Amino acid sequence: MYKGPVWASNHNCRKLVDNQRQLPDDQIKVLIERNAVIGGVFDTWMLTDNWVRGKDDPKERNVHLELIVDHYDHICQLAGNSLNVAIGSDLDGAYGKEQSPYDLEDISDLQKLNGMLKRRGYSAEDIENIFYKNWLRFLRKAWA
Repeated sequence: MYKGPVWASNHNCRKLVDNQRQLPDDQIKVLIERNAVIGGVFDTWMLTDNWVRGKDDPKERNVHLELIVDHYDHICQLAGNSLNVAIGSDLDGAYGKEQSPYDLEDISDLQKLNGMLKRRGYSAEDIENIFYKNWLRFLRKAWA
């Protein structure tokens, strides 16, 4: 019923990690049609199936940053472009290193995503979209 802008700030793809909090492809497609931006999340339980909070270890479960790129790539493939996905992170202090990808030591490690996306064939413009331009475009339009 709501016809305004949609900001899906902290979601990943259910096709890659089966959890009710993740977005199924049909919902992602509707968000794409609505010009929404979906922010990919780094919390380990959203990057791997059957994560047990307080018990599982990111290194032992091989939860690394490349997994978030899988989610970004899946959304971009559904959209046919890089205009509907961005860094959502969820790195605001609600959890710590125990629930972060093992190769994410601090916020500066987000720059590693640049090389990961390049290796998958994303252009400099695509990478800028994912890093910040999609959020800026969305906000400028919503606040206009």
